[in-house]
Amino acid sequence: MKTRYRSVYSAVLLAGLALLGACQKHLAVSKSEYKQYGIDQQVGADSAVMRYYQPYKDKMQAEMNRVVGQTEQALTKPSDPETLMGNFFADAMLKEGLKKDPSIQFTIATKGGLRTTFPKGNITVSHVFELMPFENEMVVLKLSGPNVQQLIDFIARKDGEPVAGIRMKIRDNKAYDVTIGGEPFDIGKNYYLLTYDYLADGGDELECLRNPLERREINQKVREALFEYIDDLTRNGKKITVQLDGRIVSAQ
Repeated sequence: MKTRYRSVYSAVLLAGLALLGACQKHLAVSKSEYKQYGIDQQVGADSAVMRYYQPYKDKMQAEMNRVVGQTEQALTKPSDPETLMGNFFADAMLKEGLKKDPSIQFTIATKGGLRTTFPKGNITVSHVFELMPFENEMVVLKLSGPNVQQLIDFIARKDGEPVAGIRMKIRDNKAYDVTIGGEPFDIGKNYYLLTYDYLADGGDELECLRNPLERREINQKVREALFEYIDDLTRNGKKITVQLDGRIVSAQ
């Protein structure tokens, strides 16, 4: 699976190298002379460079336009405590993460980290890259109960974030009726959280994740997990189906 989707990286790299090579051939500058040229819309494309570059560009575009799955409905991400895109993203991470580490109990992302929405219908490689354009790696954090309480307080202050495996109600920016893995939250226990390295390093105001009891890498990018989750559905003749299931309810 990783090899399949890394063909996109290869296509991009080849296109860049091709363009660089062509530029080296056609844009050589003499060391003994210097002249500044203005570049504007009147400067035409170098046809030799375009011919050299085009096959790599076409290969990349063909891969990015490849359909990997379908959705039953548009996956949106309004400013609500719970969203279709947030549920899809968190559920995909949790399911694929559990394949690597069965100790995982819940997962969190952030609304700001979800960079786009999915339309109803065909989902392409490009859609997944737009959703997660960064090279974020999934990590597992062992957190103490008080540390998890800090995370719960953060989710409540934000009036919800994309989560899976944890449920709560929020009133006046405070969480209550919190469950993790179907069990009431116990501040005296340790828990295993799946997230990605940017958040684990304190990004998006999640300073509470910077000093876990333990941190484990599972050697999988978030984007790769999304692709695998979608591929599993497609192989089984299923579409991406997401529901708002009340995992975060705001009583405000």
